[in-house]
Amino acid sequence: MHNPPPFFYHIATLKHNSPILTYCSQKPLEIGTLVEIPLKTKQIQGIVLKPCEKPEFECKEALDLGFYFSPLQCQVASFIASYYCAPHSLSFSIFTPFANDSIQDFPRLNFTLQPLNAQQNQALEFINARQTSLLFGDTGSGKTEIYIHLLNQTLSLGKNALFLMPEISLTPQMEKRLCAVFGDCLAFWHSKISQKAKKQILRDLKDGKVRILAGARSALFLPLAKLDLILIDEEHDDAYKSNANPRYHARDVALYLAKIAKIKIVLGSATPLVSTYHKAKAQNALFRLKGTYFGGKKSFSFCTSSEVLDSHIFDALKENFCASKQAIVFLPTRANFKHLLCYQCGESIECPNCSISLSLHKKDSSLKCHYCHFTRTIPNECPKCGGALQSLRMGTQEFSEHLKAVLPQSNIACFDRDSITTHTQLKRTLEAFNAHKIDILVGTQMLSKGHDYHNVALSVVLGLDYLLYSSDYRAREKALSLMFQLSGRSGRKENGKVLVQTLHQDFFERFLGDYEEFLQEELTLRTASLYPPFMRLALVHFSHKNQEKAQSLMQNGLVSLQTQIHTESLQVEIVGSGIAPIMRISSKWRYLIMLRSHSAKDLHLALSPLRNLPCEIDIDPMEFA
Repeated sequence: MHNPPPFFYHIATLKHNSPILTYCSQKPLEIGTLVEIPLKTKQIQGIVLKPCEKPEFECKEALDLGFYFSPLQCQVASFIASYYCAPHSLSFSIFTPFANDSIQDFPRLNFTLQPLNAQQNQALEFINARQTSLLFGDTGSGKTEIYIHLLNQTLSLGKNALFLMPEISLTPQMEKRLCAVFGDCLAFWHSKISQKAKKQILRDLKDGKVRILAGARSALFLPLAKLDLILIDEEHDDAYKSNANPRYHARDVALYLAKIAKIKIVLGSATPLVSTYHKAKAQNALFRLKGTYFGGKKSFSFCTSSEVLDSHIFDALKENFCASKQAIVFLPTRANFKHLLCYQCGESIECPNCSISLSLHKKDSSLKCHYCHFTRTIPNECPKCGGALQSLRMGTQEFSEHLKAVLPQSNIACFDRDSITTHTQLKRTLEAFNAHKIDILVGTQMLSKGHDYHNVALSVVLGLDYLLYSSDYRAREKALSLMFQLSGRSGRKENGKVLVQTLHQDFFERFLGDYEEFLQEELTLRTASLYPPFMRLALVHFSHKNQEKAQSLMQNGLVSLQTQIHTESLQVEIVGSGIAPIMRISSKWRYLIMLRSHSAKDLHLALSPLRNLPCEIDIDPMEFA
């Protein structure tokens, strides 16, 4: 008896940046099948992309591993490879395949819920009438209760749901709150859980025990069958953007998935991105949820001193402590204030080409633009008024030490990524704070992320001016958004105070009444300055251990881009090129090229020759260092 002729397939390797290869199989394989293939001296995994004709060379055999990527996963992975200019090997490698014996049918479940108030019910009706919605709700307005009702609706139909949130927002409080309603049919997925726990979640997904998957951006790529609802909380958070290849944005990938699979998707935020707000309003997909669900009120005051250790700040903290109330103190991430600021006129030194602040680089005594790479020497005085220029560095640890000297009886804890490294530490610190064993939390942006501080009466916000002057077209947006997020942590149940240190009180005070007013003004500014959402950006990264080689790679890339733009008559601008603001990472020299265009199609066409060059392409970049 003769063996049947083999079948031939194009196969993409996983986690190996190899071209698409051809292998054979003694049995037919479905597109998306996970296989084991020999490559040189190793056995590696690959995915079947499509059948092909018998090649002229002798093929090696691919073995079925009993797992598969669903048609939907294959379509989304192909979108990531195409839109984010990434190899198929990398775009598929971020997905976890389904097991061949995965459960595909699920019972209808219904849970007992707390009733919604009138405005929350209006929001729920609005969302139910649309496939895509933006829930623009003030901090403490009760968005989570609406999410819970949406999740219950989905499970009652025998369908499943995905609840994405930034890693930093996956708090013990959120876990406890959701588990209290949905119990064992809910699983949390994030980097802090063990490999053993992750394997158990994958088994529970296969067996149909997990119906709601809550997690960080990587949860989007897990094998959750019958997905019918995607919730993306804190949609404005940069953590949804991957800074490693493939440089996808989880929110945008989820929007694509929802569109092609006709899945309901809800984006939620108290401070939505300018681009998200613009798109939602244009599509009549915006619901504004105002007010405070918890009933507390807050008052704002401003400290116009430039000193981080200003007496007014310590007096406010001392008064709050003596009243037996708790406080949180925010300092910028790693407190690396690296912009020159004039303390006489309150201005920073701007790039002449980009209207954004130049970054201070003390090592080579220069000021640099992270967009067009304009560079100048550090002036001795403010070019605008002749005042003295200063920079300041102050971290959470240093501030805590100074505060302890002023309030020796107080219990003070640091709350940042250096101090909180595990989920257990996070849980213990929050429990201690809510039990009032800690009087003051001093931290970074971790303070603003979804934590329910029961008794915080004072939020102190420092360093916003340094965010305001950062080399980023979203500087105003980031600074104001953070102030709103942090202010929402106080006065949750009783009245609270917010003390903001800034030389730009007029800017922050102007928008206290409604963040939407800022969004509308910012859209007008973005139109004039040619920034997203009215332009599309791309950043091309070149790196090499040899600086001359890295620079040569960038120059070759420039030539390819210029030729392609000219030949195809593309409406694409090369904004700038040069050495990266952070010149070396992991002993590699780094060079960048920035492009922008009104047309995503033109931008991708311009970049197409670079896909065969040793570089990384970042579409819709959010970091420019």
